[in-house]
Amino acid sequence: MIAVLGAVLAHSHRPEARVNVTAYREFSDLEFLQLQEDLRVRLQRESVAGMPEFNMVSAATYFEIHQGGKPVLLVDNSAGRLLVIAFGQ
Repeated sequence: MIAVLGAVLAHSHRPEARVNVTAYREFSDLEFLQLQEDLRVRLQRESVAGMPEFNMVSAATYFEIHQGGKPVLLVDNSAGRLLVIAFGQ
């Protein structure tokens, strides 16, 4: 899962207006927190490596990743599934 989301982030600089929606089984609270932390660490590494800065907004059941004020990724772990919406892919 982290590899898929990593690929989305790696190509997030594309200006395309498409939206890619993918659903997975619902994650446990622990799995979801681990996913958030893994992505947070990855974003910090990429910011240090010179990629444009990402911002992450998170809550108990979802998190959003923005780059330059524009949405890149929304991950929602409610309603019995993990929903991943990638913008511009």
